[in-house]
Amino acid sequence: MATDQLEVEWQYAALDTRPVLRWLQSGQVPGFSVVPAGVKELDDIYFDTADWRVHKAGYTCRVRHKGTDAELTLKAMANASGGMRTRRELTEELSSPSEAPARAPGPCGAALRAIAGRAVLAPLFRLQTRRQVFMLSDDQGPLGEIALDDTSIPVGEDTPVRLARVEVEVDQSAVERARPFVAALVSGNGLTEALTSKFESALIATGLRVPGPPDLGPTAVNAEMTAAQVAYAVLRKQFAAFLANESGTRLGEDIEALHDMRVATRRMRAAMAAFRPFLTPRMLAFRDEFGWVAAALGEVRDLDVQLERMAEWHANFSPERAHALDSVEDLLRARRAASRKRMLLALDSRRYERLVARFAAALRFGSPRSFAPGRLPVLSVAPDLVEKRYKTVRKAGDKIAKSSPPELYHALRIDAKKLRYALEFVGAGIYGKPAVDFSTRVTALQDVLGLHQDAYVAIDMLQEIADSSGRRLGPATLMAMGVISERYRAHAEELRARFPSVYKPIAGEEWRKLFKLMEARRPTAPVARVARPPAATTPAGPVSSPPADRP
Repeated sequence: MATDQLEVEWQYAALDTRPVLRWLQSGQVPGFSVVPAGVKELDDIYFDTADWRVHKAGYTCRVRHKGTDAELTLKAMANASGGMRTRRELTEELSSPSEAPARAPGPCGAALRAIAGRAVLAPLFRLQTRRQVFMLSDDQGPLGEIALDDTSIPVGEDTPVRLARVEVEVDQSAVERARPFVAALVSGNGLTEALTSKFESALIATGLRVPGPPDLGPTAVNAEMTAAQVAYAVLRKQFAAFLANESGTRLGEDIEALHDMRVATRRMRAAMAAFRPFLTPRMLAFRDEFGWVAAALGEVRDLDVQLERMAEWHANFSPERAHALDSVEDLLRARRAASRKRMLLALDSRRYERLVARFAAALRFGSPRSFAPGRLPVLSVAPDLVEKRYKTVRKAGDKIAKSSPPELYHALRIDAKKLRYALEFVGAGIYGKPAVDFSTRVTALQDVLGLHQDAYVAIDMLQEIADSSGRRLGPATLMAMGVISERYRAHAEELRARFPSVYKPIAGEEWRKLFKLMEARRPTAPVARVARPPAATTPAGPVSSPPADRP
């Protein structure tokens, strides 16, 4: 048996729960009834991996022993507001008290296996609680329950740390009805808001610390740096974002975590391409490896985007006709589940583990001093780096007409993205406002091109579904898909009409101002052109690499 609910709970700290018990027994608040519901002895053990993957995914993992029974709970972390915490709580029963959390067959176990991968879930600490429970009601019916908790946190051979809490848990729909009682409870007993959860209090008591972001080296960019120093700073910043979103990507509940991890991957690959002449072959070998990761992430992300649009698709039809799209949504969800399995296999692989460890070590080490191209001043190379991408955009963009095929618009979108990334890499930290202003122009162009590409991706996806699964979907569904496709075509035409207005400013004053600034700040001493380095090899020996996806 498993439950998935939203827990709404006021939590207050108390020096002693006995005065609160006497206050509850005296029936102090007219209009509310408090009925004793017994005493529970709770024995909780919290788990996480050595690198705190569950915590990074935004959850705590708890196994609660109640006599001969045990249950596994994943509880979302949430900050208190006025003493109240609102968070998701996912619980399932374990077959035995000794069952490992990651082996649980229900939704909690599945989530833990996705988050932890091959990492081992190990005990963090234990909480033993004596809980006195009371049922709270008003004249409209039940509201929830009150718990007086006296908790002991073992800390080695020392005297256990004691923690007294008063908690009021109510149904979300009963919050406003319960507020007068909670206010009276607080004022009548001098309670204060619990600033930390029990989990957080146990971390403090046991001396455990959740590690912060890894120290990969400096990430700030300035005009005094060499080309390699800027490249490494950019890569460190993006790799930190990549790692920070891995747990959320593994869990799969927040599609933005996957999006941010994928974007970080793209930016790293774009940085390695932009700074190719100034990075060693050993460093450049990582680009194809991150291309392999990007491909695994991209498959799921594309399906996330399409599923996110289902609500919009349904809204365009009457309820009767919208029902015809349910089978399309079921098909997309099945594909996403299969894609997530492939993604998790990649993230759980030793290849991925080696990639993360070796890339982190390479970033900490920095560019070898013996690699002369990397020592060139960034002010010497940045103008060429940006101008090259700008000319590519202009060459492709000047050829675009309203009747141009979608492939040309998409190719320009990729070129514009490379230009925007290059501006980000050497922009605000080196050239300030002119770089930011021009980057804003490029972003506006890329936004229109991105929506245009999204429209054709949706059209192609609907056509592919019709070709591969049309017989199973039925005429009503196929007709609805056809209507959606035509709406996307019309939207694409609208975007094509907007294209000139966002493309024209690319050749405007912002570019001339930026390029003039870049040239003015270029060192006057001549700088030799640097040849491209030879083909890269992987830092620790060759590995097979799939074709790289586009940055």
